[in-house]
Amino acid sequence: MIDFQPDIKEILCGVDSNTIDLLRRTDQLRPLTRRLLVEEITKNLTVPADLHQQALATHCRREKINNEEALVRWLEEHCISRDELMLQVGLPIRLSKLAIDSFGIKAEARFLQRKEELDQATYNLLRVKDSGLAHELYLQLEAGEANFEHLASQYSEGPEQRSGGRVGPAPLVRAHPQLHQQLKAATPGVVLEPVLIEEWWVVLRLEERIEANFDDQMLERMASELLEQWLKTKTNDLVKALCSNKNSHSKK
Repeated sequence: MIDFQPDIKEILCGVDSNTIDLLRRTDQLRPLTRRLLVEEITKNLTVPADLHQQALATHCRREKINNEEALVRWLEEHCISRDELMLQVGLPIRLSKLAIDSFGIKAEARFLQRKEELDQATYNLLRVKDSGLAHELYLQLEAGEANFEHLASQYSEGPEQRSGGRVGPAPLVRAHPQLHQQLKAATPGVVLEPVLIEEWWVVLRLEERIEANFDDQMLERMASELLEQWLKTKTNDLVKALCSNKNSHSKK
């Protein structure tokens, strides 16, 4: 856990009430508070030189900065120094390190809580409102007389028509509950008989189930989510304290 209790006076020192009002009215108070909080909790973390240079190179490619002269112009246009730019590009790396150091120990527990949400599937489906047509298309698919892409593009009445019936990879939990249950039990490659889901007759074929695994990448993702939760809570606390402090002063 992050051993840090943010002080509103330290995080937003020197910000007068008029500025706070302006930031609040323009919806910038929370983003600014979060950014200052992030800078405060990461200021003592160092970024390896090679990763810092990679981050700078990525930034330059994104901004189409091709040489040193172009970089100098970019810095002038954005009114920041080179050191400030290096601080910006290194911030995601420092946040990632902070997440692992502070929440890595809790990452697996979060993964287990969220695993069902993280499991994904790739599947083909088509839906029509006519039962007879749905069964006719199912028989063609089962017999190998037609392919899913062609039939979905020609007959499906849902948005999957544009993708030839292909869906995913997509989280299983986002599918309709009936569809979700079918996908969990289906054998990849087998066309399932039409099933009525609300007003639609749905023909379905599972291509692949992609179960989430707790690897290094997932550990980093879960730790980052936990850090983001912490940041959201602390940012909210700071904003509330700041507004409360401003209101108390205005009444005096």
